[in-house]
Amino acid sequence: MSKIYGLTGGIAAGKTTVLKIFKEQGCRIFDADKVARQVVEPGTPGLKQVVKQFSKHILLPNGSLDRKKLGRIVFSDKRQLKILNNIMGPLLRSTIVQIIDDAKKDSSSTINIFEIQLLFEGSYQEYFDATIAVYVEPEIQLERLMKRNDLNKQAALDKINSQMPMTEKKQLADYVLDNSHDIASLKNEISQLLKQL
Repeated sequence: MSKIYGLTGGIAAGKTTVLKIFKEQGCRIFDADKVARQVVEPGTPGLKQVVKQFSKHILLPNGSLDRKKLGRIVFSDKRQLKILNNIMGPLLRSTIVQIIDDAKKDSSSTINIFEIQLLFEGSYQEYFDATIAVYVEPEIQLERLMKRNDLNKQAALDKINSQMPMTEKKQLADYVLDNSHDIASLKNEISQLLKQL
């Protein structure tokens, strides 16, 4: 049976870079953000449920979901956001759990890494063989986020503070990768971790 590990971390911690390195090292990669897009593709029961709730105005001319328009609706109204999360939550969980089950049934010795931003918040840790948190020093996280998203300090802090603190994720995880240094240091950390998995 294949092993599958849940990967998480704070915003701008470098999860995408970490996933890329794991892939280069021969791991199979899964991404919850991609799953979230797949469950609302045209023709899916997920998109039908979202349209039933929010009307056809949230569709692009080609029939796919207009994420920006839906975002404007739900992020300005907590009640609407809750409704959307109640639709998306079960769809996401059932799809993610199915992917995990399929990966575990694989008879190869491939290591699978599944990146889920809200791994602990959504209680997904129970499905994995172990969890990995990508950690970065708070001042580096702030600097990276401001630069990456072209945000001022307050806007970046608001985004960071809306999430579970990285220190908490670090404590909850079975393994921690510190991405506060350069890429060579990160690659070395990942190589060392792979020997343990």
